Amino acid sequence: MTCPDNPPVHTSGAYHDPGSRAAGFSLRGESRAAGFSLRGESRAAGFSLRGEYPAADFSLRGESRAADFSLRGVPRGLKPAALRVMVRSTMIACMLGLAPTTSVRADQIVMNKTNYPGAKIVGLQEGRLQFRSADGNLQTAWLHDLKLINVDRGGIFDDFNQAERFFAGDEPDRAILRYRRTLRLSEDFWTDLIAARLTLACDAAKQLDTAVLNLTRVANGRFAGPPAAARLIPKEIPAKGGKRVVRALEQLHAALAKDPDAPQQALLKLVRYEILQRTGDRRAIQAAPEIAAMSIPPSARSQRVYAIQLPALQEVLSDDVEPAELSSLDHAIRDCPDEVLPSFLLLKGQTLLRTAATREEIIRASWPFLRVAIHFRNDSRAAKGLYGAALALERLGRPDKAVELLQECLGHKLLTPQTQSLAETARARLHAAGASPD
Repeated sequence: MTCPDNPPVHTSGAYHDPGSRAAGFSLRGESRAAGFSLRGESRAAGFSLRGEYPAADFSLRGESRAADFSLRGVPRGLKPAALRVMVRSTMIACMLGLAPTTSVRADQIVMNKTNYPGAKIVGLQEGRLQFRSADGNLQTAWLHDLKLINVDRGGIFDDFNQAERFFAGDEPDRAILRYRRTLRLSEDFWTDLIAARLTLACDAAKQLDTAVLNLTRVANGRFAGPPAAARLIPKEIPAKGGKRVVRALEQLHAALAKDPDAPQQALLKLVRYEILQRTGDRRAIQAAPEIAAMSIPPSARSQRVYAIQLPALQEVLSDDVEPAELSSLDHAIRDCPDEVLPSFLLLKGQTLLRTAATREEIIRASWPFLRVAIHFRNDSRAAKGLYGAALALERLGRPDKAVELLQECLGHKLLTPQTQSLAETARARLHAAGASPD
């Protein structure tokens, strides 16, 4: 924000100097490019006492559309009660020609291993942070992928920035207090953003109940919603239960009862099932059929969500297999991210092989195993795919080929101890029966 040097003064009628349309003051007219308007509107910079200042810092009765302050309008990010004196003093200083020019904002975003200094946060849309990098390009990022957010706004964001530094420095307990303080004073998309960061900090601090509370807030948020919440589901769930688990389940029960038809209900049911399943609660078995049959909305198709649905499908497919259950598995295979796809393919291969009654069905069961072994060869589950395909070959009466695949399985660079034990046992059994690789 700049102030005119030695502005002309005119106290009755409009000032008609042509220069007033480019800079300076107008007491009853309008300054179209810079300066002040007492009854009109400043269209580019400065202040407006009765009008609206659309482009920069302050509006006394209108709304600040681009920056931080509004005394009677809608604040963009923080509440204005503590800023009245600042606005008045800055206004007087500018009129006296004492105010400095406005500095350019420079937010900072650190995403994975990429640092974006000199950025400008634009907003939050469908759970993704939107910001412009220093080169002017619009960037987007999921909130859980951000290592650090530094907001160059001052005020309450000083607490937010300190919280971010604590969180990035593996001090989530210290970050939580400052996130909460900032959240109470925030508005607009900042509320959802801060609630999301608070959810991550509470999870890191192993505060399951407060993590679930804030996750519910994110899921209900206008700017974040299920897309963001699907990627923020707490991971630190105590296996032995406890008071925090009880409180978390109570919060989820209340949220589910409040609005049963809301789009975020499916996500909250998944969270509830995850807590029940991880803590060994028998209610997880009762909930498994609903979770297994659940069609995940496109916006919530995260790795975390499908990792929760997987054990529910394993549960319902462990006994008699219904066509509807296999159909649910096929839907998951079709829609899930690549990170969890091998696990669903292995489950399909295991289910089909266990229930196969004909040679054609055994051959069909081997396909998901081979798909994992071929298309995910740099994944530890590829060895398990080789093991499953070997079992299928054994049932097809080709023990020598089965041993060959088991040898390849045991030589896989990412072989796990569990798969190694299974493969060695199968190989020993086939060797005892006289099989050997070609």
